[in-house]
Amino acid sequence: MVMLLTDEQLMQESCQGSLPAFELLIQRWNGRMLAYFYRCCNHRQESEYLCQELFYRVYKQRQSFRTDGRFQPWLYRVATNLMIDQVVRKRKKVMQSIDERDGECFNPALVSNEPISRMYASSGEIGERVERALESIPGDLRVVLVMRHYENLTFKEIAEVLQLPESTIKTRVYRALSAMRKALKQAGVFEADCFQTA
Repeated sequence: MVMLLTDEQLMQESCQGSLPAFELLIQRWNGRMLAYFYRCCNHRQESEYLCQELFYRVYKQRQSFRTDGRFQPWLYRVATNLMIDQVVRKRKKVMQSIDERDGECFNPALVSNEPISRMYASSGEIGERVERALESIPGDLRVVLVMRHYENLTFKEIAEVLQLPESTIKTRVYRALSAMRKALKQAGVFEADCFQTA
């Protein structure tokens, strides 16, 4: 019977110089991290670049991984720091208000009163409006919302990733949900059940 190595074991082998172990980690996490970046920045090429940069940084910083630590929170911490550094802070300087954007405003004709689930929210026309709503909320709130509602991390795990108190994370998620609901209403989506609770 073949025993699969855990992410932590693969990371420890990577720290000892094993490239096959590191390549297996990339195979396991590439798709998920690409989706994480895309939900946070809503730009395919930027997401692909960030994903490549993430694994470069993970390999470069592999010695900082604690042998008794968990891989997932550590990976998300590296990913989130990368995204904040290169996307969120940069965009804050050039952020325009929604009514100043040419051709990017929500179309009020696309109004739907239909409740949507997280799965439904990620597909089709509704999915596009959800993505735009997500993009419109501030970067620090978007990050915690993506971690909580798309990546299914617990408050404790998000706190570990961002190195903040759990109470701060709960407050940010609540604020993110409020901002998301407001943005969805502006987009004509009135009942997005996947964003009703933390």
